[in-house]
Amino acid sequence: MKKVSVVIPCYNEEKALPLYFEAVDPVISKIKDYEFDFVLVNDGSKDNTLQVMNDLYMKRNDIIICSLSRNFGQNPAFAAGLEVCDGDYAIMMDSDLQDPVELIAKICEKFSEGYEVVNPFRADRNTDSFVKRKTAGMFYRFINKLEGKEVAPENVNCFRGISRRVIDAINNLSEADRQLRTEVPFVGYKTCKIDFKREVRSAGESKYNMSKMFNLAFDNISATTAKPLYTPIKIGAILSALFGASFIAMLVFMILSYCGVKPFVQGYAIIFSVFIAITIFFAMSVIIFFIGIISLYLHNILINTRNRPNHIIDIVKKPEDK
Repeated sequence: MKKVSVVIPCYNEEKALPLYFEAVDPVISKIKDYEFDFVLVNDGSKDNTLQVMNDLYMKRNDIIICSLSRNFGQNPAFAAGLEVCDGDYAIMMDSDLQDPVELIAKICEKFSEGYEVVNPFRADRNTDSFVKRKTAGMFYRFINKLEGKEVAPENVNCFRGISRRVIDAINNLSEADRQLRTEVPFVGYKTCKIDFKREVRSAGESKYNMSKMFNLAFDNISATTAKPLYTPIKIGAILSALFGASFIAMLVFMILSYCGVKPFVQGYAIIFSVFIAITIFFAMSVIIFFIGIISLYLHNILINTRNRPNHIIDIVKKPEDK
């Protein structure tokens, strides 16, 4: 019988975890040909999440606890869970029931059909705010357009089902800045999508505000494609040509004026002076913007060259350790 390890990162989810298992137990009891265990990753929670995990661990025989030394973030927590899990397959999902537990059965069906990556696709985002829907759509279109191929499937987050081959391939990736949203598509293998509607949280609060979402988007872009680094060269060439042409035109008018030739345009000196000033200020703003882009990549280089682990595991408890 094949084993599926459900990897669940938890940060301050003491209220959500019991509700999760109340919902998931009836679902997995009906799934044939697969057995399940649950890798609960404590991502430096400040509440009683770890104690709730320990209580579940003592009551059940399908719990693995992986507690990190501090809060590292969702992607490193998922990465830690994938390192610890020993299933033939893994399903990465949250504990707040926004990722419907009923989809576990559909994901397992796709595993049985030979798929190695199953992407739950959010077919309906009406529960999100208008701003969140628009910014999410812009992110997916932008990153895929940049690279010229689908490097981040639209409306697919970390909620995924993956095979052991995919797990091993992800674990062998060398980068420290883990971005599973784009790493899973990079690995490849036979992939399919299933539609779902994301539910409201069962308990607790969302850990992602708008600032964190933008940071996540920028991190995904800098970790996935180098195309933005080519943009400053193109824009710089255009601005240089415009500025050079305006400077030459201004110089010609000044020479003609000095030679006593009547100017073609009244007040040309003021017009071109203003134009040059605007061009300079615009060029400066563009330069600052592109320095910011380069800084993103320098940050990515720093993280991946100083060879620090993206997470540190403090405790691992498996059923056989009881």
